[in-house]
Amino acid sequence: MRNNEKYYLPGGKIEANENNLDALIRELKEELNIKLSKETFKFVCSVEDVAYPDNQNSVLLNCYYSDISNYDLIKSNEITDIKMLPFEDKHLMAPAVVKLLNLIEKGVVDV
Repeated sequence: MRNNEKYYLPGGKIEANENNLDALIRELKEELNIKLSKETFKFVCSVEDVAYPDNQNSVLLNCYYSDISNYDLIKSNEITDIKMLPFEDKHLMAPAVVKLLNLIEKGVVDV
């Protein structure tokens, strides 16, 4: 969470000379202090929805899965909170994250 009232998944903007996975690996290191290799990720889907809290724009999430259950997540100064939330707490999540979770629940995408 970054000074918002809703939770997003870890990640961020792609910088020059980066692809999706390079950006994700960098953001996970910056935000949660975990280092993963490209081989550990599985592409899930892309989701576009309202860019919370800026409801005037949209956001595109390129979503990947990796098992991080054996990692200790350490919050960096870039974010204000870390939580592992169950699907039932979707009301606490940004619209694009809710859209992704709905696709997973319906079996449209698989993680």
